[in-house]
Amino acid sequence: MAERYQREIEEILAEADEQPPRRPPEPVRIPRPARSQRRGFSCRPGSGSLAFAGVVFLAAALALNLLGFSGTTLLWPAVALFAAAYVAYFAKPRRTVERRWRGQAMDSPPPPGPLSRLWRRITGG
Repeated sequence: MAERYQREIEEILAEADEQPPRRPPEPVRIPRPARSQRRGFSCRPGSGSLAFAGVVFLAAALALNLLGFSGTTLLWPAVALFAAAYVAYFAKPRRTVERRWRGQAMDSPPPPGPLSRLWRRITGG
């Protein structure tokens, strides 16, 4: 850690000794996300939409039951949608944010243990 601070101090001091640039720097352009990264319609439902559909089916089954019709035909799809939402929630890949300072990683991640390797094998991540 002390080595990192020493390197940062040396970089700052080296930049302070340099002459300022003669022309102003170009403005920073923010790259636009690719089409696949933009938000919009997705054919693959997420866990929230599956759970919402399960609630809708459950409410419809209860309403049909109160009206005297058989609501059990809608009850099983509701249970299946809740189960699919549960699986979809935990099947998402975890996105870890790497902390960086001036393009260099701040902390190195700990080596994976036996349980994390097993979990990675199970989930395919």
